[in-house]
Amino acid sequence: MEITPRSGMSGARFGQKRASVRAARGAPDTAFRRGADATLTDMYVTDADGHEDGDGFLEFLEYDDADVLHAIEVASPAPVTLDGVRLLGLPAAEVVAELRRAGHEVVAQEADGWALPALGVVLGGTAQDVDGFESVRLRATAVRDDAFEFFEPAGGAGPAAAGPAEVVAHRGIGPVRLGAARADMRRRLGGGIGSVPEFGGARQDNFFAAGVVLTYDADGTVVRIAFTRPASVGHGGVPLLGRPMRDVRAHALAQRMRVVDREAELFFPDAGFSVLSARDAVDVPTTAVVLAARQGGGGEAGAGNAGTGLLW
Repeated sequence: MEITPRSGMSGARFGQKRASVRAARGAPDTAFRRGADATLTDMYVTDADGHEDGDGFLEFLEYDDADVLHAIEVASPAPVTLDGVRLLGLPAAEVVAELRRAGHEVVAQEADGWALPALGVVLGGTAQDVDGFESVRLRATAVRDDAFEFFEPAGGAGPAAAGPAEVVAHRGIGPVRLGAARADMRRRLGGGIGSVPEFGGARQDNFFAAGVVLTYDADGTVVRIAFTRPASVGHGGVPLLGRPMRDVRAHALAQRMRVVDREAELFFPDAGFSVLSARDAVDVPTTAVVLAARQGGGGEAGAGNAGTGLLW
């Protein structure tokens, strides 16, 4: 299974829409969120011959917030090669040495594993059986080793006061507003970790104590707001976080709200926000409330998966 850096691999090319990949490969064995407010990742179980048979290695197809494929991760013991060099199932030091002999730049990552930066390839983790890499992750863009930035509360301030945060239609959630300045948010929400997201914005701050994740544009203003546990979020008298999806839906309908059904997502078009769950099942609890700035020519753009929804 030879990979094509910055392009993808057989049956999954970067830039493809999720619907296109699924039409070609079939429905995934499962789809799930790797984080409370993350986009859905499609997982396929594939055998060594490249056929999905329910018994083999795992492939994870990751999509951005426009439902476009942007990263692929293949787990050991997949027979993955790059320029003929086997990447999984051999000692990590041997793989790195072989790649360097083939003329590739291979550098240690501060967070995890090794990377071929120009090719957008990351070799991650260490499998205990042969001390080899656990997975190969491919990206559509070059790998940047941007260190996480830990920042303290400004002036010793803690997070914003706990309590239910209300969604303000198309504008914000609780104390956070779209278009707010990053410095103001850090003063208001306290300490956290800053990072560079792979898509959707120029910078991101995770305020763990407050349960808030903010994405900023190049000017440092908020373009996406996500509230997760332990935060408490409501809209029009409907509690949104930590409840089964079916309960949130039923309560919203009882309040005569419009709700659009999407995969692992409830979209509220009249207020412009989404409620997410870890996977597409009505009994799983909700994990995040997301409100993002509108892009392009308007329309009902949800925070999770694109596509046509059905009104309940």
